Amino acid sequence: MYIDAHTHLDFFNNNIEYAINEINNLKILTIANGMDMESYLKNKEYSKRSQYIKATFGIHPWKAAEYKGKLEDLIPYIEESKIIGEIGLDFFWVEDNGTYEAQRRIFNFILEESIKRDKVICIHTKGAEEEIYNILKHYSYSKIIIHWYSGDIKTLDKYIELGCYFTISVDIDYSKLTEEILARIPIDRLLVETDGPRALEWVNGDYGYPRVIINVIKSVSKRKAISTERLLKVLEDNFFKLTGIKIQD
Repeated sequence: MYIDAHTHLDFFNNNIEYAINEINNLKILTIANGMDMESYLKNKEYSKRSQYIKATFGIHPWKAAEYKGKLEDLIPYIEESKIIGEIGLDFFWVEDNGTYEAQRRIFNFILEESIKRDKVICIHTKGAEEEIYNILKHYSYSKIIIHWYSGDIKTLDKYIELGCYFTISVDIDYSKLTEEILARIPIDRLLVETDGPRALEWVNGDYGYPRVIINVIKSVSKRKAISTERLLKVLEDNFFKLTGIKIQD
């Protein structure tokens, strides 16, 4: 089975019907990350139309400054979501450092409440790789998916030592850094993702439908020097070991 360990189905907008049909036809286990409460609820609706879609709750660092409610209001969403994500910090794409306090407030609250509940957590680390590593190290917590890591290799090695899992994304054929990162990730800690239609558009201008995960898998299998069939089994085993989520074809 194909597994897209990190995407944003709500980004498909008017193309969502085509995307869901493709997920169902290709049997792609799809982890639909939330950016906020609205996107989480939308992804939950999509999940009613496919056994392969799993909605996850998170507040993305880009959305943190917009959140006006009480943090305790987030707890019911944290409790019901088997995986938490996407959460994290972004000090690279977000240039307004006035949002950083809000980012840290939201991230640390959701992280702590998720750890209390032994949740798998998908984390965005852009420009905050060392800070997030230090937080995770403090908790000695490794039920973590580091989404599309692009930081320095020294910090990557520390995440690996901690026991985190990592997604490789759609830039695998375009980024020497991603190739180097892939080479260092232990194969038993490896996952793959598409990150929604906009990610591939950002990389090469093409709209990224769910089937793009097949291309990512082929590129990873080539660089890891194992067959596609073997890699599919490895990815399935890794994902099940981490999350306990498995779907029968």
